[in-house]
Amino acid sequence: MNKYVKRLLPIALLLLLILAQKHIPLFNQGDEESSVSPTNVTEESIPAVSDGPVALPIGANDGGLLIEHEGFSLLYDTKTMCPRWVAWELTAEETRGKVSREGVDFKEDEQVPEQYQVASWDYNGGAYGRGHMCPAGDMKWSKEAMRDCHYMTNICPQTAELNKTWWEHLERACRGWARQDGSVQIVCGPVFSDSPKRFGKKHRMAVPKGFYKVVLSLKEGREKAIGFYYTNDNAPQPMEDAVRSVDEIESMTGFDFFSSLPDEQEDRLEAMTDLRAWDK
Repeated sequence: MNKYVKRLLPIALLLLLILAQKHIPLFNQGDEESSVSPTNVTEESIPAVSDGPVALPIGANDGGLLIEHEGFSLLYDTKTMCPRWVAWELTAEETRGKVSREGVDFKEDEQVPEQYQVASWDYNGGAYGRGHMCPAGDMKWSKEAMRDCHYMTNICPQTAELNKTWWEHLERACRGWARQDGSVQIVCGPVFSDSPKRFGKKHRMAVPKGFYKVVLSLKEGREKAIGFYYTNDNAPQPMEDAVRSVDEIESMTGFDFFSSLPDEQEDRLEAMTDLRAWDK
């Protein structure tokens, strides 16, 4: 190499480094947790619409951690150590997925600060099971989505009978509605009393008094919405008894669902309670 080029090379590299620092912020500069922590959202800062087709709920979001996983989004509450809501779209094609959940373990979500990372073993030997909000049955279209729905941020303490029977009946119905209408948008989550009891080996999760789910279909000419509320106990809860309007679920939770719809359409669909409309 020419001796003059050798002398100029360190100077050129130094100039390039200075220009890079000026125009490209250093990753994680001034924020030690940003590489593992999700967005800390307020009611004003939460996006109205996710990257996908599902409008995220708004309201009662202060202090929640907004997390995006493959196939679904959620708002995690560090006080209850449960999601406030989980939202996803389920398409007809996705319901035909063949990915198995065999060998897929529940795991801590590293997008949450370590002190709030509920572990699967927190549930060991307790009175409540690990209740999926976004169900594994809806995530069979992708290995990554199947793995992600087993993050503990997608899980709530749920009684065995509700988890394995009535809640599962509703999950299966939603998959049928997705196949029937081409796609549905779903949001679900827990409802807590003012002073919920706590549960867990190390991390003390709040135990929900019940769970809600709202479902929207925008199939042209057959647009409809419906809500459901189930108590977190082992009592029989047929789907028809759990039906609520989306308006009722909004009053119960403080969230505004499907806010991206035109106002007239939103008002009309969110007042619906006719379960028969979903069986046509």
